[in-house]
Amino acid sequence: MRDRVRAILRQLFLLASFVILGAPGMASARDECDVSNIASMVKTISILRQVENSLNFLALSQIDAIADIATGVHTLELYNNESGFYGPLGGLRKATDKNEAMLGSFDKAIRRLATFEAVEPQYRDMQENAAQIIAAGYNVLGKLEAGETAEATRVYASTTVVALNEARADAYTAMSGLEQSISLAGVRCR
Repeated sequence: MRDRVRAILRQLFLLASFVILGAPGMASARDECDVSNIASMVKTISILRQVENSLNFLALSQIDAIADIATGVHTLELYNNESGFYGPLGGLRKATDKNEAMLGSFDKAIRRLATFEAVEPQYRDMQENAAQIIAAGYNVLGKLEAGETAEATRVYASTTVVALNEARADAYTAMSGLEQSISLAGVRCR
């Protein structure tokens, strides 16, 4: 019984400290209750999810190209109608080029938002990981063009997978902080 009471008191203390001290990236409770600030947080989360999805697609394109060259079965055309025309290497090149441009657009969009400062450290790390994934994509492409499937697989495993996992962790950290701020806004803005 005492342990349960202590756990409840600990949770209440934590909630009260968030309400009193404020959530990360927020200037004050008055600013947090502003609808435009909440909309900016939601938009930031949306862009972070789009960046994460773009990185996932880059990694998927790399491993699909490796599998396609290794097996001779072109799997990417099963869910991407455009890539059947380009073949496995053309599909990887197109996906890498297209997502590199999209990531640049997301970068411009997120930096304009009022809540960018709250996620800037994690976003900067995501951008570094994105650059590694893009560079690995071009490296994998070169290895596959040279017929070095095993080396392309090593590049994918040692660079893309590691950078993707780090980018996902950064995205989760940034998004969860903003989601927590939005949740606490409901308590503070009553």
